[in-house]
Amino acid sequence: MIKKSTSITLLLLVSIILGVALSQKPFYCQAPEPTPSLNTDGLTLKMVQILTRHGDRTPLYSTLKPTMNTWDCNLGWLMVSSLNNVPGPATGVDRLFRKVYMPNREYFPGNCSDGQLTSLGFQQHLQLGQSLRQLYVDKYELLPSELSVDAASTIWVRSTDVPRTIQSVQGHLTALFPPTTVASGSGIPIININTMDSYYENMTPNPVLCPELATLIANTTTTPEWEEFVTNTTQLRNDVMETLGISVFPGWSSLMDLFFATQCHDFPLPDGITQDMVTQVYEAAYWQYQYQLSFPMIARLGMSTFLEEVVDNIRAFVNGTSSVKYIVFSGHDDSVGPFTNLFGLMKEWPPYASHVELELWADQKDNYFLQFKFNGQSYTLNGCENVMCPIDSFFEIAYSILVPNYADACSNSTMTF
Repeated sequence: MIKKSTSITLLLLVSIILGVALSQKPFYCQAPEPTPSLNTDGLTLKMVQILTRHGDRTPLYSTLKPTMNTWDCNLGWLMVSSLNNVPGPATGVDRLFRKVYMPNREYFPGNCSDGQLTSLGFQQHLQLGQSLRQLYVDKYELLPSELSVDAASTIWVRSTDVPRTIQSVQGHLTALFPPTTVASGSGIPIININTMDSYYENMTPNPVLCPELATLIANTTTTPEWEEFVTNTTQLRNDVMETLGISVFPGWSSLMDLFFATQCHDFPLPDGITQDMVTQVYEAAYWQYQYQLSFPMIARLGMSTFLEEVVDNIRAFVNGTSSVKYIVFSGHDDSVGPFTNLFGLMKEWPPYASHVELELWADQKDNYFLQFKFNGQSYTLNGCENVMCPIDSFFEIAYSILVPNYADACSNSTMTF
């Protein structure tokens, strides 16, 4: 078994590394850590659902210029295929395979794929998992200290089918339940990470699932506000494209991503790009992001079925039809942002390792309450008197957001904003 002192020393080292690495960085580089819940006197924590954004990663956009920064990634994959994909520990594993990105055959100079989770990003989720352990194992005693077979049945994990979100939740779970020494012949414990084809993914707004969503988003580019935005940002767009030496505009969010990811690693910005340009690019990207989500039907259609799953999980627990009390959804900025926007809580672009906790509390009379926490803060939702929202009030809020007859709404080409 791993000694407690060793685990603490390791996690302190991770915290020190992150503290040094993230000093003087954009807010985007890492979200604040979780904090204790408020107004918990006389209440017991019964269940929590957590939605996260992956950790620090390489950019998704490159100018493809030889002057691009070199990205070297130490975080890798060790893999083994399983012919018997059945529950239970893994036995008879005598060989692992390593996935290796070939140097200088990638989108960026170096050995990193585009959008690849970095070592820093993995450490961020180790730190997040440790903070959540302090809350949900040590402080509130929702979970046991070790992941036994019985405990595993009360945990459920889902990730988008993207390497960086899968690796992020692995870091989260590794720190939440630090591995212990495996007895000879007992097999390696396995935690299922549930995922699905991108066609069906609803953890982010998905126009494939909901064609009407694409139509409504396109319609936002025909409004007077949008036309004014384009006019006001044309000079900035031209200046940035000329400075980067590109002829095709990749979009504000792609430029923001390139600049912020660069700064998160203390790499120099591309020649000629100033901090003022970076700030203006972020402001343009965020305006476009929040403007589209400001239209109620875009916001609701984009996340309705995911919110419905979250609500159904709470109902199943309250009704006694489910014993799962720790649910993790590992997603993206396009998961955390649109979800928190439903409740009026998105005020900036969700940083790396952003996290939302929906905590279900109960008093001695089995009256249930929900506390909504986002990036280290507890919020009083609109329609609730304080941060401890009676569960029926939360259900009322959620059902006012959900889209009735979702399939019909998604095929309705005459729907308005």
